[in-house]
Formats: sequence, structure tokens, C-alpha cells
Amino acid sequence: MAVVKLFLIFVLLVFLLRRKWLMGHALLLAALLCGLCQSLSPLPMIKVVIHTLENTQNLLLVCIILSILIFAHSLAKTGYVNRFIQAYQSISPWPRLNLMTIPAFIGLLPMPGGAIFSAPLVERVATDVNISRPQQAIINYWFRHCPEFCWPLYPGLILAAHLGQVDLVRLITYQFPLTIWAFVLGIAFFLRSLSSPLLQTKTSFFLFLKEAAPILIVLVLAVSGKRLFPALPREITIGLAVWVGIVWVWVRTRITFYQLKLIFTEKTLLKVLYAVFGIFVFKQMLNESHIVIDASRVLVNYHVPLVFIAAFLPFLVGLIVGLTLAFVGTTFPLLIALIHTMQVSVFPYTILAFMSGVIGVLLSPMHLCLVLSLEYFQVNFSEVYPRLYWPCILLFLAGFIWFFILRGMV
Repeated sequence: MAVVKLFLIFVLLVFLLRRKWLMGHALLLAALLCGLCQSLSPLPMIKVVIHTLENTQNLLLVCIILSILIFAHSLAKTGYVNRFIQAYQSISPWPRLNLMTIPAFIGLLPMPGGAIFSAPLVERVATDVNISRPQQAIINYWFRHCPEFCWPLYPGLILAAHLGQVDLVRLITYQFPLTIWAFVLGIAFFLRSLSSPLLQTKTSFFLFLKEAAPILIVLVLAVSGKRLFPALPREITIGLAVWVGIVWVWVRTRITFYQLKLIFTEKTLLKVLYAVFGIFVFKQMLNESHIVIDASRVLVNYHVPLVFIAAFLPFLVGLIVGLTLAFVGTTFPLLIALIHTMQVSVFPYTILAFMSGVIGVLLSPMHLCLVLSLEYFQVNFSEVYPRLYWPCILLFLAGFIWFFILRGMV
């Protein structure tokens, strides 16, 4: 039975990721088992890998993700992040606003465990406000992830748009209200009770713009690149936008050979690229083995609601694994194939699945940002984790309502 086969493959994936396997290893093994379950011989399975490598969109997406990682590590390794934060604080005299926006700004850098970069900055701002260490930890953790629904440089978001075959700018636009709501919830639950006296600042808006230039340039070019260069695929315009930002940082900081070596030898580069390759092979195997078509017939016959599958699976993987790329890569190939076979609009289900997965990641005890925040601020898990429940519940309810509104519109 196809549903049982898929379920067992899915359980194996989650188990292997939970056991700290490389995501690429786990996905390739899952693809192999998928082919074996459908009685595919070695030659068709080899062709799946060849078709994956021949897909131009896959190759372009790999280049984009690699470029984004190089950009993020360039900002970190050259010290550009600290200069940007110092410039920002020179124009903002409001500690409460700084506590919210500084981790959010650092959250624009899509790197695992990036909360460790914003933690000392949040701690420094917190000296002007009388708040506890647990509250500092949860502020650092929550606001860092608010932009994840709509920031165009997040590999997980780009991959979700690619797998769902939806326009990235459209996806960002319709998920932007979720980011706004996440900020509102963060303010209501974590910042509302703070007293925040105004600070003495040395206003220099020009300095702030100069230090923010690479991030602003990448954002503007990534969003408007298709209009500026309509003949080029969107993937190429995004990649070019990111490399403009990279070159800007390198020239502005007069990057050294040692810093370049640190950037290009960063171990996360190969791990992420290998994971993306595994995602594409797994997706191709699901399509060419026809296991999803067989499973969808069973689900339709038993009247299992698609909305339940789209909300539950990404949330479960996000909760267990604690990585956005993991829940997108392991559940979206299956979900998108199911959606196509049931002949409904992909777009609202893509938003529902992504929203559910991100909330699962936020609640995951495996989430590296949560672990690092707790370690840096030296607080216990029980002092922070229960405070995430209500904001996440309200975020999920808003996303669910938004899904039903969108489903009625498209």
C-alpha cells in the first residue's frame, strides 16, 4: 500500500535526521528506498539522478543558495555585522525598539545558529533596560525569526517557492502579514511591560545607510531584478543581486586572503549544498516512481483532508528536526505532488505548509538558535520554552485564517 510505504519512508527520514545524520545522506537513502518500494531497477534510479543534475532550475537554485551563504558569511567574517549594528544604534535612542530590531536585522543573515551573533548585542542593549536573563534570551530568539516568512534570502523560503512552483515575490507578499503579526505578538508578550528611557545618541543617518548599503542593495535588486532585466530568469537576477552585495562588502572592508579562506572553507557551505542535492533527488524519485499518485488515490478514497496533511506534516518535521530547510525538503515534494493530483490551487497550501513548518521549528527543542540563546544567557530551558506556547498558537491561528481567506480568493 503506497500510503504505508510513504509513511515508513517519512518516519525513517525523521529518525535519521533526529540521529544527527547529514540531511543529504538521509534524503538520498529515502530516495533509494522509495525506488525499491516501487520495484524500480538500478537503471531507472540512476536516470533519476541524471535528470536531477540536468534540470536547469535545480542548478540555478543551488547557485543562489551558495551565493546567499557566501554573502552571509562575508558579512560575519569581515566584522560588517558589528559595524552595521553600531551605526544603527547611533540613530535609535529607543532601547525597546532596539531589542526588537537588532535580532531581526541579524536574522536577515540566513545562517544556522545565527542567534549567537545577536545575543551579545541584545545583552548590551538590555543594560539600559531592567529585564531578566530569560527575557533577554526569548527576545533574542523570537525576533530573530520574525523575518523568516518573507525575507527573500532565506534558502528555505526560496526552496519552498521552487518546489511549489509559485512566484517568489508573490509568496513573499502574501506571507508578509505573518511577519507583521509575529512582530506584534513579540511586542505584546515580550516587550510590552518594559520601561525604556531614551538614550543619548549621535545621530548619523548617512553612516547608517552606508553600513546598511549591501543588505539594502541586495533586497532591492532581488525584488525588482525581474523588472529591470525581464529577459533573465528570476533565479539569475537574484543571484546577481546577491553577488553585488558580496562584492560591495569585500571592497568596502578590503577583505584579506585569510578572511576569504574562512568564508570559502566554512563547513556549512558543502553541507547545505549536499542537502539541497538530496532534496532534488528525493523529489524526482517521488515523481518518477509514481508513489505519490498511488498514495493520493488512497487518501482521496478515505477522505483524509488535504488541509490536515499540509498543516501537520511540516509542523511535525519542523518540531522534531528544528531546521526550516529540513521540513521544506522532506515534506514539500510529497505535499506538492499530492496537491497537484487533487487538482487544487497550490499557492494557499504552500503558505499553510510553510507557516506550519516554521512554527514547528520555533517550538523545536532541537533548534540551534534556541539552544545557543539559552547557553549564552545561561538560563534553563523551562524558564524560556513555555513562554513560546501562546505566541506560537496565536501565530498558527492567524496563519490558518489567512489560508482560508486565500483559498477563497485563488
